[in-house]
Amino acid sequence: MTLPRDLVEQTFHEELFVIQGNTIVLLPQDWSTYKPDEQELLIKILNSIKLRFEGIQLLVKTEVDLETLRLFNPVSILSFGVNLKQAPTPYSPITWEGIPVLLADNLPALDDPKKKQLWGILKTTFLGS
Repeated sequence: MTLPRDLVEQTFHEELFVIQGNTIVLLPQDWSTYKPDEQELLIKILNSIKLRFEGIQLLVKTEVDLETLRLFNPVSILSFGVNLKQAPTPYSPITWEGIPVLLADNLPALDDPKKKQLWGILKTTFLGS
């Protein structure tokens, strides 16, 4: 069975296929290698900016060119210990093609001063406060 062309065009608009991606979280090592307190830290960080662990795209890389992440159509990118070609300075958020990008230290390296610094940046970058 074939549908008339005008019915197909009315039913399947191009906007229908533009699916918004998730926040991408980049880690330099497999999730299972992190200690439970480090895993809990990431979950708390995500919750603090109204994200759920189940709702992110977790990628394991040691270095990334943001161009390669374009196909995921991310709404934001958080990098913990993964070098980003376009964002070389940790704790200095950038906007890359309209996408907020933040580079921070790997989870085991986040001591209290770095956590406070990260929280301040997360509030302004992701919560607008």
